[in-house]
Amino acid sequence: MILSKLFGSNCRAKILEKFFIEHSVSSDTTGIFIRELCRDIDEQINSVRRELMNLETLGILKSREENKKKFYNINRSCAIYEELSDIFIKTYNPIEPLKAFFKGKRNLSLITIADSIKQLTNIKSNNIVDIFIIGELDKIEFNNFLEKTFFRRKVKYAVMSEEDFINRLEYDDKLVLSILSQKNISFLKDSLNIQEIISKKIEK
Repeated sequence: MILSKLFGSNCRAKILEKFFIEHSVSSDTTGIFIRELCRDIDEQINSVRRELMNLETLGILKSREENKKKFYNINRSCAIYEELSDIFIKTYNPIEPLKAFFKGKRNLSLITIADSIKQLTNIKSNNIVDIFIIGELDKIEFNNFLEKTFFRRKVKYAVMSEEDFINRLEYDDKLVLSILSQKNISFLKDSLNIQEIISKKIEK
């Protein structure tokens, strides 16, 4: 759903999404500083400042001054707080930014994603890992991406070299087989044809 059409501007929709989802999945109530917000949603400071003022006037956000900085937070007393929260939780799909992130990464041969990570408010995961990756990946870049995309919710992931993975698979490594046989996982990329291999191993 393109929420910018509903809320009048892309900047406003991104601000509301940031505040409502992060408030739902994080216990941090310190609020957000305007420059931090601009960086997180990739919008110009003048546009963000204007939208924050509008949203505060509407009673959706509230602000406070601290050390000469202005911090914004959700106003839980807002009459439509629950309705707005439901809209953003139900329409946000983290799979799309995940696909976009991995699209330009050529040194990856396998990517699996647990379907449960779509449920942002489900803080505790029963998965061994939520994301399993075979290949070369910049973990610092990926950690920063996950923090932004999942609004600081913890996401469990594992990265393994292709050589190590193939060796483990050959000897039926229990950890690898357990990860790949988890229920309700999607294969975002599978250039090694692992789905078929795992199916045959499980059938034995």
